[in-house]
Amino acid sequence: IADIEAGKVGIVIAKDLSRVGRDYVETGYYTEICFRQKGIRFIAIGNGVDTNNPASSEFAPFMNVLNEMYLHDQSRKMRLCYRQKGSAGLPTNNLCIYGYRKDPEDRNHWLVDEEAAGTVRRIFDLAIDCHGPYEIARMLRQERVGCPAYYNATHANCMKRSNTNMSKPCAWNGATVANILKRPEYMGHTVNFRSSKNGLRARRVQNARETWRIFENTHEAIIPPDRWELAQYALSVRRRTDSTGIANPLTGKPVCAECGARMHNRRSKAEKSGRRSDDYYDCPT
Repeated sequence: IADIEAGKVGIVIAKDLSRVGRDYVETGYYTEICFRQKGIRFIAIGNGVDTNNPASSEFAPFMNVLNEMYLHDQSRKMRLCYRQKGSAGLPTNNLCIYGYRKDPEDRNHWLVDEEAAGTVRRIFDLAIDCHGPYEIARMLRQERVGCPAYYNATHANCMKRSNTNMSKPCAWNGATVANILKRPEYMGHTVNFRSSKNGLRARRVQNARETWRIFENTHEAIIPPDRWELAQYALSVRRRTDSTGIANPLTGKPVCAECGARMHNRRSKAEKSGRRSDDYYDCPT
């Protein structure tokens, strides 16, 4: 297209119209408007289209519509295929989550990747010890631990994403850590239908947790269920620390006598004089 805009192209030849594109609006713009305005001859061999012969292009717009209809039909069939696969308890992910790798003898079965699994176990241990996701991410960056994207890109048994930033090998952040901590897959479960699309060009949306399909004990667990539950509890607790960086050890335990809600800990920052911080609880409701 850049060469066309620069006037370097006189003829565009394609196997057929579908090779130019299957979006009938965009394809029609080039074949019916752009090429004509720039005086470019367009030939689609399989469809017999040649702009030097106007009669051969009369049905080109209808062919573009049929090409897009074909794509919508294939998209519908693929969504049905994924729905059947996911309902049967097979993972629908193209990539394994961090800590696992695909079994060479069965691509639908996951094996524990011990090197990455060690980092996963440490993340859960730190969370249970009351370190928050952003604090854990900072610790991993300081220790120069490779982040999941970089790890996948540098290991032969993993799949590299095309948009991996190789210049930032330790780009851990709190969202990545929190996502790891919330995944039931680390207990050995397969989780399908986290997200969905209603059509070919529809935006992918996150499904409500109630609509997920969880199949238990489909692969080896990295985190025992009891420790996974402890990590979920730790994630749900709000912590207030003062300038010493220490949270109140009772955080998350007191509940309101009136409504039963978990009470929030409030701490004010300590003065440089060494005066103790204010430290109290109140009901969020």
